[in-house]
Amino acid sequence: MPRTKSTTASAKPKTKKPVKKSTAKVGAGKKKSKPIIVDVIDDEAVTGLEELLDNVQAEDKNFKSQATKTFLEEEYIDDKEYDRDDLDQQKKFFSELVSKMKVEPSEEGVSAPAGKKSARSENSGTGNRNRRPSVGLYRRFVIKFVVLLGLLAAIVLYFCFSQLTVFVTPSGENINDNLLLKVETSQVAGDESEVVGEMTDPRVAVPGEIKEISVELEQIFPASGEEFTGEEIVGQVRVINNYSKSQALVATTRLLSPDNQLFRLKEAVNVPAGGEVLADIYAEKPNAGLAIGPTSFTIPGLWVGLQDKIYARSDKAFSFQQKIQKYVKSSDIERAVNDINTALIQKAKNEAAAALDTDKIWLYDNSEPATIVVEANAGDDKDEFVVKASGKITAISFSKEEAANLANAKLNLLVPDNKDLTDFQAANIIYTLENYDSEAQSATIKASFSGTMVLKRDSEIINREKLVNLSADQIATYLKNQPEVKDYELKFSPSFVQKAPRLVDRIKIVTKE
Repeated sequence: MPRTKSTTASAKPKTKKPVKKSTAKVGAGKKKSKPIIVDVIDDEAVTGLEELLDNVQAEDKNFKSQATKTFLEEEYIDDKEYDRDDLDQQKKFFSELVSKMKVEPSEEGVSAPAGKKSARSENSGTGNRNRRPSVGLYRRFVIKFVVLLGLLAAIVLYFCFSQLTVFVTPSGENINDNLLLKVETSQVAGDESEVVGEMTDPRVAVPGEIKEISVELEQIFPASGEEFTGEEIVGQVRVINNYSKSQALVATTRLLSPDNQLFRLKEAVNVPAGGEVLADIYAEKPNAGLAIGPTSFTIPGLWVGLQDKIYARSDKAFSFQQKIQKYVKSSDIERAVNDINTALIQKAKNEAAAALDTDKIWLYDNSEPATIVVEANAGDDKDEFVVKASGKITAISFSKEEAANLANAKLNLLVPDNKDLTDFQAANIIYTLENYDSEAQSATIKASFSGTMVLKRDSEIINREKLVNLSADQIATYLKNQPEVKDYELKFSPSFVQKAPRLVDRIKIVTKE
């Protein structure tokens, strides 16, 4: 533009009005007529932009004509020596300026009119230097902005909604203890330990009842001693009498089998007429060959005419076995004494069963020796023997509830403040009679009991700060090394996130019972 101005000024210098002044005015008009550059977004808008450009150019042409007219009126209205050639040169300048404005938009994305060539295309170096950024560059800026905005939103959502809940089942610690109870009929429950001589009685009094029950018992016990005395044939026969008169047979009466095997009756029998009698047999010289099956036997000692009417018959096979003699051993007597003592206590319990109270604990004392009579001596040839016993059994009862409360209170004293006592069951308390004083009518009972203590629900089992930003596997390793943790469960929110939050406040510990 400045070059054009200088050319116009040098064409014909003026005497009245300096060219510099008119050039300044022309420059002022140019600033008002800057071309409008339109960035094209897509091909569909090209037509609309061409129409808009034509309107702008028309308005600009009108504006330039009006500006020229105004300039001439202001500068040369009173000038009588007005030069017509100078005015033509200025019109030519504005005409070229408008033509250039028509060409410039086509270089920004709108096609130039057919048959015309863009002035900027001829000077590509200068045009490229003044062109605005392309649409693709704006698109890349928008994409990057959207991606960064998405990342920022994801980070905000992670910190706002990421959460880890750890459900912990605390492990219990077993504790055991015992308590000495003093049972007296007139005692008041919960009495403090009293001073006995110079020592304090460690027993805790509980109300109870003491009874003495007298019992007698008689039992038969088998002898376990055995002595081999030989071999024998064992069996039985039916002696049949089909004669009209009864027949008496003495012991050792011979019985002859069809194969001439000889047996004898063990005892004498009297067989009624038309009847039969069952009798045991034996063999004089027993051996395995005499263990014969069922058969008939003749009685050689009878008259030949009666042998077919009075005879014997076996229904089962005879057996060959060793002959054993039973006798009483000393161990049999000792076992019998112990067993009858136990049976004596059981009998006392059975006799007192009607008066027993299920809400009480019953113990029995048989420390006083019972009177026992064994009707046999060691070495006696007997298959069994009789034992008799008599004595007194002491039945001691006391309140089950009171004893359980005392045991529970004793265990709670051992539990620290940050733990609770659990799994204490009164039914699992073991009561043992330590001693019984018949003169003072008092008994000492030992109660053995146990329980489990666990951390309280409001206690912090796990340090949440140590779980921050750990993965599920790392958290599992950490929890497995905690002795207070028996079991655990991890719940991540959202579920696809398998890592603890970076903020401690987003980690929650829930203690299960």
